[in-house]
Amino acid sequence: MFTKTSFLTAAILFCSLCSFAQITDLEEKKPETVDGMEYGYYIKNEQVKSVKEEEYNRFEITLYVTNKSGCTKLYTDRTSVLSSEQNNLLASFNCTNANGKRLTAKSGSVKARDFYINAKVQENGKDVTKAVKAGYIFRNGETLKTNIIVLVPKDQRPVMQCTINTLPEL
Repeated sequence: MFTKTSFLTAAILFCSLCSFAQITDLEEKKPETVDGMEYGYYIKNEQVKSVKEEEYNRFEITLYVTNKSGCTKLYTDRTSVLSSEQNNLLASFNCTNANGKRLTAKSGSVKARDFYINAKVQENGKDVTKAVKAGYIFRNGETLKTNIIVLVPKDQRPVMQCTINTLPEL
């Protein structure tokens, strides 16, 4: 059975995990700006494809996040309940009308780059300088991109949603 303290702790943990993400609908070539970060996508190529006598629209999409906050963002390399793959996740993009056929995607994500610093450490009684991962970096004015290919029903355009992940800054 739950005690009052364990129930309260579980409730606070659940609510704090839910507050890290914000979902927003995106329109083609109309990026959404949240806290100085611009989230968007654009279509690089589109074709009509036939798959087992059915026709689909095939889109090559570039997903992107641009730092327009006016400063470089440094994020901590945290170990927590989240998997290590999400430590640097800036945003997840989901195409709600994609079907995933023919090894195509339904979603994609954009992640911050690793950030290393030089640190002196003692090895065998000697000072040695090593590159040590300090976290993740997203420089001001930088754009991080990912490309995906989606199939959607014929005569439809991709319908995209973006889940914005709030990372703890240094």
